[in-house]
Parts: sequence; C-alpha cells; structure tokens
Amino acid sequence: MASFAPPLSVSITEAQLAWLDQRRLHGTLSRSAVLRQVIDAAIAAEQAGLALPGPVLAAAAERR
Repeated sequence: MASFAPPLSVSITEAQLAWLDQRRLHGTLSRSAVLRQVIDAAIAAEQAGLALPGPVLAAAAERR
C-alpha cells in the first residue's frame, strides 16, 4: 500500500476549477484523482526524457 504525503495547497484558475467541479458533481473525477494523474504524467514524462510545457506544471503545488 502506498504511503501518503502531507496535504498540499494548489492554485488553479477559475476555468480549471469549474471544469473539475463539473466532473466531480457527476462522480467522474475527484480533485485529488486529477492531481495524482497530472503528477504521474509529469513523472513519466521526466523519466522518458520529454520536455513538459510550463503550463502543465504551473499549478505550483506548495506545502502547507
């Protein structure tokens, strides 16, 4: 079983929040699931040696 990190604070745009909330209301995605997917994609791209565009990681997660 994976160990979990302390909670994060993430800044997103109003449009991104609206998109997430629309999917969350329909039970499609949770905010946490989306963040985990973005981080996993960034890790995979880094390990594959691919460059990521700035906006993909511009969510700028900061530890609380």
